[in-house]
This record gives sequence, structure tokens and C-alpha cells, in this order.
Amino acid sequence: MNISRQILYFSRLARLGVNTAIFTTLPEVAEHLFTSPRHCRTLLKQMRDSGWIEWEPKVGRNQRSRLYLIYSLTELKAMLAQTLISIGKYEKALDLIDHDQMLFAQLLRCTSGTQIRQGRLHVQLTYDRIFLPLLPHTALRNSERFLLRQVYSCLTHCTESGDIQPELAHHWTSDESKLNWKFFLRPLLRFHDGSDITANEVVTLFRQLRDFPLYTKELAHVESVSEVNELCIAFTLSKPDADFAGLLSGLKYSIQPSSQLLGTHSVIGSGIFQVVEHSKQRITLQAYREYHGLRALTDTVTIWQLPAQSSHVDDEISPQVGTTNQFNSLYIDSLFVDGFNPQSTSESSDKDQKNGIEEGCLLAIINNKTRFSLSQRAYLSELIHTDKVLKQIGGLKSRVKGVPAYNLFPGWLKIIPTAIPPQPLPDTLTIAIFEHHALKECAEAITALFSQVGIHCIVNIYSFDAFYAKANSQALNEDIILTSLSLDDNLPVSAFCWMLSDPVLQQSMSKSNREWLDNMLYDVRSRLPASSYMQELEPISSAMITSHYLIPMLHHLQTLRFEGVLKDVDINVWGWPEIRDVWADE
Repeated sequence: MNISRQILYFSRLARLGVNTAIFTTLPEVAEHLFTSPRHCRTLLKQMRDSGWIEWEPKVGRNQRSRLYLIYSLTELKAMLAQTLISIGKYEKALDLIDHDQMLFAQLLRCTSGTQIRQGRLHVQLTYDRIFLPLLPHTALRNSERFLLRQVYSCLTHCTESGDIQPELAHHWTSDESKLNWKFFLRPLLRFHDGSDITANEVVTLFRQLRDFPLYTKELAHVESVSEVNELCIAFTLSKPDADFAGLLSGLKYSIQPSSQLLGTHSVIGSGIFQVVEHSKQRITLQAYREYHGLRALTDTVTIWQLPAQSSHVDDEISPQVGTTNQFNSLYIDSLFVDGFNPQSTSESSDKDQKNGIEEGCLLAIINNKTRFSLSQRAYLSELIHTDKVLKQIGGLKSRVKGVPAYNLFPGWLKIIPTAIPPQPLPDTLTIAIFEHHALKECAEAITALFSQVGIHCIVNIYSFDAFYAKANSQALNEDIILTSLSLDDNLPVSAFCWMLSDPVLQQSMSKSNREWLDNMLYDVRSRLPASSYMQELEPISSAMITSHYLIPMLHHLQTLRFEGVLKDVDINVWGWPEIRDVWADE
């Protein structure tokens, strides 16, 4: 008998009462089920064997059998739906609970983690917002950039220390002038739709990318891109670039079909996972069988987009995983996640936990359009110094977890503002942020600090897309702009490109300051490999902070916890687990 028929009979039985002993006879029960006593006996045995009821039949005159329903109808449906979800039968689970979206979300959270089906490992996570389209040529938030790295490959890969390694290109060469570069593709590369990745396709892609605003600054020194042969691409530069191969490791240079730049309904990548579904409800990734490198240990990853359970959940919080013992579970949190208390970790061993401090920070940029003097900027920097902001956030009982940021990156020179006499400032200041919980809390803290000296603040909150659209059109006119400096796994190149081309930073600087910054960065790029970038960028960052154009706010704390069932799971720079390396010894 199918499950729907069984539940129908159970629903009729539930009218007799739940969680209470019922003394009755088989004919009476059969009457309630609208079936024969013989069929009723079979149904009751099936329900008892399934653990739904207790049934103790009695025979003889004046003997009454004992019936006890262990679950209510709603509880039973939820339990059965949870089992269906755990084996990937999501649509059947939804049908079973009559498409109750709130209950479905709760069950998804409870069943998140790893499951092995037919010898293949599947990972299920939940997330608190809908993912933007995974297109490398658009401005994307932190988690989308993590997913980009799973779905696409670049010509090269850059490590966090700045070493450049082969990716789709197995070798590359340059002449002594560092003006002429050649990249050699691996043979038989294919996009996820099965089409070939050829030199001609890569050349077409880069020629079109040069016309996109997101690439204008970084590719300004690229004079031409040409196909040498089917597996070789040549770049000719107008200015020397000592590590041009490192630039091409950036996520925005992910190799995609050039036709995808025009916009498509499906995402065609070149990486270790391919997108098999991306809807408003979920995104599903599947290991790509023809990936050029080592295959992912995980076969599929399903991330459900569910609404936040409460207002404190971060807009950019890491993926959430439930806490039931029935499933292998992991916890990734920069805040509280699905009822897991990060302070209650006394039972967790060090091997069950990965910790890290975010590379990058939340920061305030003093908009040059305000025409504040150096003294006014210095006074602003003192008023909203990182220590004061974090103290204020703590007073707000915030769930944001961070450490003070005295420079753009942890470990860089600690910049401490000197005391300065109060300076004249406008009675009202405006602050721009995009929709992000930590930025909102920072803005609230800054507003409170300014109010202590009689300054009123107006906070303008934009969507992520609108925020960057205004930045690209030089239209962020607020006095202070709060934003996030979030980097990728190619750390030195990512940091360099942020300083060179971030639209929010660029639009907030004066022409003379932009020229100064460009000259400093072009000099670094012309002389040094990517492995030296961070050392050279540190004094540049310090100069912008001591000039009080940049005010670092905080570095996020990132924590990955799991129950000992996942092997060698690391937290990456985006605050996610390395899903390609997740495995279970079962």
C-alpha cells in the first residue's frame, strides 16, 4: 500500500484521539476506517510495525483491545517528510505536508548535512537569502563569489601566498619586457554544456570583457588579444606587468562562453561543479565528470534558500546545517546558526572546529565629495574609531562577532589615530550602505557615536545591485560610505585589484588621489610578482588610513564546527567549507 493511502487511514484513526489509550474493538475501528474488519486488522498491524501506533488486540466476549496513537497526524506527516527529504525526494515531501512552506523549511534545517545515497556523497545546506545569478562579469557578494569558484575555472590559479599555478592553462610565457604573454590551454577542455574551450573562444571572451566597466581599469594595459593556434592565446600589453598571469586568476576572469556575456537563462561554467538547478528555492551543484583536474569528493550539493528564522541572522551569514543526531552535521557560523550556541563549545574538541579571522574588513570611506578638510577627517576617524564602534556594537547586544580592525588586513601595521580637538562638522551627516546585517549594525553604532557630539545621521540603505550601480555611475553622494572589503582565495591579486578598480573606492576619491594611487599600483605591478603585492600594498593602505580617507571597522570572526564525521574540512576565505573536499567514512 502506498504511503498516501496509509496516511488517509491514519487520519481517520486520529479522530479517536492521540497520545491517550483507547479501548475499543476491531469492528469499531473498522467502522471508523470505512473498511472490513479483516482489512482493518492488516492496517493496524502495518501501522504498529511502522511505529505509528500501539495495538494490543484482545479476544473473547466483553474484551476490548488497546489502541494508542503515538503521533498526531501533523507529527506523522512531518516525520515521514523528513525521511523523504533525507533521501532527496523533496517534491514528495512537499506533497506529503500539503506544501506547508514553513514546515518544509524547518525540516530542511533539521536534515541538513551529509547523506550517502547509492554510494555517492550528497551535501545539503540551507541559506538565508536567494543567490544572485552566478555570472563572473557582474558585481557579486561574498557567497556568490564562493560559488563562482566552484562553477568556473580560470586560466591560472593564485594561492593565498601569491604563487601562480596552472589551471585551464598548463603553461605560460612572457618576454623580458613583460609586455608579451602567451598562455597554453590543456587539450580537450569542455564547458559544462559539452562545447569545446578553445583559444578562439577565450580570445573572443577577453576582447568583449575589455568593454565592460568592471574590467576597464584592470585591462586598460591590454592592447590586443589574439589566437596563436587552437591551444595558445597571446596578450600584448602597453605597460609591463610582471605577473599578468596572476591577474587572470581573478574570479571575474573565469572562463565562460562569450555568448553568456549577453545573458542566458542557464549558467555554463568550466569548473569542478556544474549548476543543474538555480531557482528561487534552491541551487544544486553536481560534480562535473569531465573536469580537467581531480574530481570533487562530493557528488552533489543542494543549498536551499530559506528565510531567516529571526531578525538577528546576518544577510551574509554562512550556510546553516541542522543539529539532529540522525544526520552527519556541520556548523559554519559567524553568528548563531539554527539554534547552535557558539559559546557552548566545551564539549567540542579542537579537531572538530576550524577558526579564522576574515581577510579584509568592514570599513568606512570618507567621501571626497564632502570636501572635508584633513582635520575634519581626522576628527571623524577619532569619533568612529574601531574600538569605539565595537564597544558600541557590544552595547547593542549585537550578534556580529569581530575583532578590531586597525588596518585593512589582519597583521598589517596597526594605525591608531591621535587625539584631536573637536572640529566643526555639519549638523547632519549621511551614510550609505547596502543591505547587509553587519553594515546595518555598524551604521547604528556610528549613528549613536555621532549623536553623542550632537550630530544627526541619515542612513541610506540600498540593495547590493543599486549600491554598486550608483558607485559605477559616480552617484554615491553620501558623506560616509560603509562597505565590505571581502577578498577571494587569490588573496594578493584580489587585494591589488580592490585598490585598483573597486568602484566604491574609486568614486569616493579625488582625481589627484586616484592618480596617486594608480601610479603607486602601476609601479608595483610593473616590477614585482604577485607574491610581493601584500608587502607593497601595506604602506599604501596605511597612507590612505593616516590621511583619514579610510576608517577600518572590524574583521569578522569565522568558525566552522562539525561533529567529527566530516574528514579534513577546512574553512575558506569566504567563510564556507571546502565542499569539494567533504567526505564521510561510511
